[in-house]
Amino acid sequence: MHVRVLAAIDKMSTTFEVIPVETTHITFSEVIVLSEKRINGFFESIGIISNIQLRINLHENREKYVKEIDLDSIFRWADNEYVWFTILGVAGGTDAYCAELKDNFDDSEPWWRLEDMLLNNKTIENFSSKIEKAKNLNCCWSFRRSAGQSATINIAYGIISASIAELTSGFIWTDDGAWNFQKFPAEPAEFYKWYFRPENEEHQESKEWANRCLNGIEQEIDAANTR
Repeated sequence: MHVRVLAAIDKMSTTFEVIPVETTHITFSEVIVLSEKRINGFFESIGIISNIQLRINLHENREKYVKEIDLDSIFRWADNEYVWFTILGVAGGTDAYCAELKDNFDDSEPWWRLEDMLLNNKTIENFSSKIEKAKNLNCCWSFRRSAGQSATINIAYGIISASIAELTSGFIWTDDGAWNFQKFPAEPAEFYKWYFRPENEEHQESKEWANRCLNGIEQEIDAANTR
């Protein structure tokens, strides 16, 4: 049995995982274009005009190399690499990893990562059949937010995750305190309704986290808009 670890939202790092259901054949360009649209749309919905522009490059895990990425290439990379997402004019970033969903080192429960998702699901219809499709694709992307990131990055890494889920007809998962665990797994349409929207969040810690990040964020956005 694999035990879920509970964590506070402001822990050292938190992660959103994206599990594709229908396809993994998406490009870096598609991810960037939709993510920018969704992030800017979020800020516009709360009365902030933004011009968020994402930048990416590829790193070897031990920083042996850093490479530019062909934006028309498929959104996949090696286990010993990560993609660093930044926002022009905003400090910090989020690191993204790509791995198999199946645990090839656990012969008894190779799909153990899906157990809590199945048990915790409350909103996704036909979830068991979607899980079977996800197994066939056997892919998982994860986006990590380290402590001390700017409020804009704190908001953006979740929206980037949801954008990828949208492109792949997939869903988002977290169990390390990135957001209210009771709402996961979540499909993008649901996620967008309550992510960083304190008026739609009953979980007190998530609500307070959203309010802290949103308070005074206009200064960060203004800096990004002037770049």
